[in-house]
Amino acid sequence: MTILWFLIKEGFRGLARSNYSSAFSIIIITLSIILLGFGYVAARDTLFLVDHVRAQFDVDIFLHTSATPAEIDAFGKMLAEMNEIQSITYISPDSAAEKFKQEFGEDIFDILDYNPLPPSFTIRLKPEFRNLAGIEQISGIVSGISLVDEAKYRKNFLVLLEKYQRYTLTTVFTVFAFLTLISILLIANSIKMTIVARRDVISTMKLVGATNNFIRAPFLIEGTLQGFIGAIFASIFIAIVFYFLNNYLQTIISYRAIVSYRFYAGIILFGGALGLTGSTRAIRKFLK
Repeated sequence: MTILWFLIKEGFRGLARSNYSSAFSIIIITLSIILLGFGYVAARDTLFLVDHVRAQFDVDIFLHTSATPAEIDAFGKMLAEMNEIQSITYISPDSAAEKFKQEFGEDIFDILDYNPLPPSFTIRLKPEFRNLAGIEQISGIVSGISLVDEAKYRKNFLVLLEKYQRYTLTTVFTVFAFLTLISILLIANSIKMTIVARRDVISTMKLVGATNNFIRAPFLIEGTLQGFIGAIFASIFIAIVFYFLNNYLQTIISYRAIVSYRFYAGIILFGGALGLTGSTRAIRKFLK
């Protein structure tokens, strides 16, 4: 316990002795994690919005007007047995005519002497199939049935949504990787400067029999502390911005950022991991 307490104190002392290099690393970590935190929330909410919009995509299956009630009933039972489908709504020709009147303000029988609207089914897929591949697969299956005249869905809009989703994920991952790498390198350089400044002390410690682990521990603690401090500053800034956004600007931009305590805990742990990784990288090269 005495050795452990000594190593922890050395880590704090090293952080205090580093002065500008540690302060610079902490500032960079803070800025990086702020960007990552805002980017995460923005990407999360964007993807949630995309999923919400995609969940509204239905497939309209139009049957031939010559379909008999028995054939329609059998087709409905077949749809009900498909595991990919969550809900089914049958729209009779009379219901379609009433819907036409509500949407266009015209009675179909005032335009034509008969009802040309076919019987149809509107199906909604289960969440795991609410994507372009899933919808195309189901549409292809039902379109191959002779009773079906046409299966329609908003393909172009769905393609655009999935393309936007891919771009969002790619951008977030790229920025995350870049900022993480920059933070690790800066922490490593800060620790290197500390090691170089104390190289004579380290050499003396080796001469008197200090192990690499004993020498390494204070620097690892110092790097981890830099990460924790930067992450705490970033968490405070993000919390203030979200508080201001949710309480004073919500009526203007119609957006509410919802984050839990786990979000801030994750930020702090991530900052500590950044610091530990950077210091590990620096001390490993020096001890070799």
